[in-house]
Amino acid sequence: MEYRTGFSLHRGADGAFAPWSMSGASLHDGRVALIDSASRGVGEAGIECAAGEVTSPEVQTDFPFASCVTSWNADLPEGSWLETSLRVRSGGTWTSWRSLGVWAPDDSTIRRHSVACQDDVAARVATDTLEPTRPADAFQARLRLFAAVGAGGRVRCVAMPELRSFSVAYSDAKPVVAPVVSSPSPRARGLVVGAVPRCSQMVYPGGGDVWCSPTSVAMVLGYWRGEDGPCEDRVRAAVAGVYDHGYAGHGNWSFNAAYAGSRVGMEAYVARFRGLDRLEPWIAAGVPIVLSVSWDNDEGRTLTAAPVPRSAGHLTTLVGFDDDGNAVMNEPASPSDDTVRRVYDRRELETRWLSASGGTAYVVFPSGTGETDRSGLFAATAG
Repeated sequence: MEYRTGFSLHRGADGAFAPWSMSGASLHDGRVALIDSASRGVGEAGIECAAGEVTSPEVQTDFPFASCVTSWNADLPEGSWLETSLRVRSGGTWTSWRSLGVWAPDDSTIRRHSVACQDDVAARVATDTLEPTRPADAFQARLRLFAAVGAGGRVRCVAMPELRSFSVAYSDAKPVVAPVVSSPSPRARGLVVGAVPRCSQMVYPGGGDVWCSPTSVAMVLGYWRGEDGPCEDRVRAAVAGVYDHGYAGHGNWSFNAAYAGSRVGMEAYVARFRGLDRLEPWIAAGVPIVLSVSWDNDEGRTLTAAPVPRSAGHLTTLVGFDDDGNAVMNEPASPSDDTVRRVYDRRELETRWLSASGGTAYVVFPSGTGETDRSGLFAATAG
């Protein structure tokens, strides 16, 4: 059976939150905002806070799925945070709500973290991914917005936290056999996104060897901001901004997208794709894509041009295709910034990507309207 992926996108700019139910929150220019009259109580880390909640309708998916990942873009001023929860329907029965992360853009008030020990007979949560025991045909999302309060119960934030968008990427179980490799379209050959900064994670002692995900995010954000100077400041900012205190690492897919999407004017989502051909329209639109891959050259899962012989899990950045349709990469595991650009064999990369993560990718781009709204590409590529 052909591997299937789906993507359910809910953007305030499109009016998608209008049918969601709300308590302690309301719509503000299409976005979900905490309101001042929200109930008070004790929240994360014993912090007195105001709390609001928004719940989606029950969303039927295009096919029964085996795995899903959420994304959100939110404006959370200092003193505020959010929690994302999901439940899914399998065989006509809903699972309990599962937390898919407590998120804040910095550690000034709470420490962002995934939530462990949520597995039962109905589903399991692996950091950022919910996997029902039996295929699920629907999901429902619940997001809670929080703001710390001070004397007299007054919200301490300079502005109320707001949710701008939410998404669920869902798929079959990742392929366990070599997939049929997609053929490059003629229009994609030789197409490379220019001016993507070339940043190596390996130049930073004391942790850089595990910074592939934030380094890739830093490259993409640097590209959109037109930053062509030294990489270090934006890499270190991303390292701090994506760290998951729950599992003590930087590779939480949802947190990386949330960090990128929290930057002014940006949107960022975790999506899944069936093949590299599905990324060609994004490259044509000038959008570099971060891919989640793994390989082991000693065990036959080869990625010939990789700078290291193996990785159990790695994020790398696709910036285009050469004249033969092979993948042009900004590879953060390269030993120096000057060696980041390299070319991966299309068949090898596509197989390593789909078998490792089911085609998981970060898609980051500036918000737009009309012809500059790139979010419409999901409908043609992520399903």
